[in-house]
Amino acid sequence: MRIQLIEHDPEDFSRTNISFWAAKKGYSVNQIYVCNNEDLPSIETFDWLMVMGGSQHAWDEQSNPWLQEEKAFVDEALAKGKPFLGICFGAQLLAESLGGRIFPNTYKEIGWHEVSVNPAGQASFLFQNVPPSFVSFNWHSDHFSLPQDCTRLADSKASENQAFVCNNRPLVGLQFHPEYTRDMVMYFARKNGHDWVPDEFISDKDTVIAQTKEIADTYWLMETLLNNMELEFAKYL
Repeated sequence: MRIQLIEHDPEDFSRTNISFWAAKKGYSVNQIYVCNNEDLPSIETFDWLMVMGGSQHAWDEQSNPWLQEEKAFVDEALAKGKPFLGICFGAQLLAESLGGRIFPNTYKEIGWHEVSVNPAGQASFLFQNVPPSFVSFNWHSDHFSLPQDCTRLADSKASENQAFVCNNRPLVGLQFHPEYTRDMVMYFARKNGHDWVPDEFISDKDTVIAQTKEIADTYWLMETLLNNMELEFAKYL
């Protein structure tokens, strides 16, 4: 399988839970950093499109001149029936492409937070072999409305739409970050933690570091979700 990743921040995202999963499966991964003005690929060059997080606002095309082209690329991939996984910023772009609205969330959500799987999520393919509540890293200030013909599968106290699928199409959006490894969270906490001013749903740097040390593993969640998607989307891949 050929996986296409789109990245939005100029960090090294070559060692995430997604890349570990792909390596374990023997799948090829191509990463494009649109923030560095790297060219988007031809739709025919990949089987599964995965659009990752980013520090940008999905509506700010003026400050991010590559964003308009990326949105058109996402629209084209969806029109051609490509399986799609959007995480955080990527989920927001997916929601917008499907007719949803992107907006500043009531609360910023940064840190290890509980995600609750609702009854629809517990019955869905996506959360098979996942407990009805789990802890995952969150880092976002914007959110999205649920598009038509989509089903909400999970939420958190700060974010109504933590996971959704598009009915009868191979499309998944996740607001949380199962792709983050413990090493990634530690790196971001040490680099960006000074900007995390504690609030109702924002953990301070020291709390994040302490909690990250206690979490045994983050790979299991990403692996389970990807395996579930791969099985469900088999006819499209």
